[in-house]
Amino acid sequence: MKRIFSFILTMSVFIASVYGELRYIEIDSIKNVPMIEIKNIDDFEAIINEYGVRIGYLQKTIDSSGRNNKKNMEGLMLYIIVDSVYFSFPMNGYLTLTDYKNGNINHFENGTDYNKAIALGFDSSDMYYYYKRNSFLNIEDCKEAYKNGFINVQYQNNSGYRPDDSVVFYDAKKIGYSNYADYQDYLDYTNNGFKNKTDWQIAKTKGFAKGKDYYTATENGFYDYQSYDIACGVGLTSNVEYQQYNRIVSDIEKIIKERNIEKKNAVIYFYIQNLPKGELAISALSTALIKSYKAQPENISKALDFWYSEIKKDEKRRLDDYSSFTTGSTKRVTSVITCFSQEMLSTFFESKDFNELGTYNSKSQIFRRR
Repeated sequence: MKRIFSFILTMSVFIASVYGELRYIEIDSIKNVPMIEIKNIDDFEAIINEYGVRIGYLQKTIDSSGRNNKKNMEGLMLYIIVDSVYFSFPMNGYLTLTDYKNGNINHFENGTDYNKAIALGFDSSDMYYYYKRNSFLNIEDCKEAYKNGFINVQYQNNSGYRPDDSVVFYDAKKIGYSNYADYQDYLDYTNNGFKNKTDWQIAKTKGFAKGKDYYTATENGFYDYQSYDIACGVGLTSNVEYQQYNRIVSDIEKIIKERNIEKKNAVIYFYIQNLPKGELAISALSTALIKSYKAQPENISKALDFWYSEIKKDEKRRLDDYSSFTTGSTKRVTSVITCFSQEMLSTFFESKDFNELGTYNSKSQIFRRR
């Protein structure tokens, strides 16, 4: 009994598999017949196997919007006949049910694409649509590009044009890159103005994003972007000048903090403490301080003027823009030299912030530097 049951089961599977392979016949039309449209392929195959259907009829729909009323493959319909009742199934361009299932499993959009992919030697929809949306010269190049990561690349040139993957692939090959990751590194540093990858990697550790800034800073003795950026913000172009400027500012700000005095008085205090010992009339003191200030490099004096006037960092200006802050009705820079006028010095001496520097006689207007 078990052998008989096993034989029947085997024959059932055999018959089902045989009946599942239809003979497909192309027809022009089917009119005025009972029709049932099946939407699911599993249901359609179940009817085929249940009733032992051996023949299917393929009909292409007519695309009246196209030239010469071309038949539309994507509108392909498959019909079977069971007891004089016609069952239909939309094939979406596939020529066989086996192709339909394979195409859907592999995520093809329709049978037309599936058939083209097979003809071109693609068994993957990803690879086929990759080839379709690009402009490769041949299939071998397409496969090589896909294998090496040239997929949906985010490259965009300076004009804003975003080329397709194949263009980027061929551009990379021209200069010897076959892998997109390596080529992307190349684009990252060249598009940002770096001469080579080593410079780019070193620059990143120092905070530089642009090659132009990195090379200018390096040529002028700067070691990191932060100090270079601050220096540029006050019009300084060399690290030597920046370090000198930075020492002066740091010392003045230390005086402000430790002695709790105004910035203008701290400036006077700093420059007086650098004068030699001796007596000076207030007029001579004013002249001496101005002379001392002007003895500095001009760039440092201008930078100190920016600092004293509290020009914000995001309003940074290069050295040749200094005049735009100091002329006309829009004048915004107050020179440090104004601190050294006789009036300012008199006010300073009245404040008693100078005691450690020396003594001042208000009647004779004589300052004695200890």
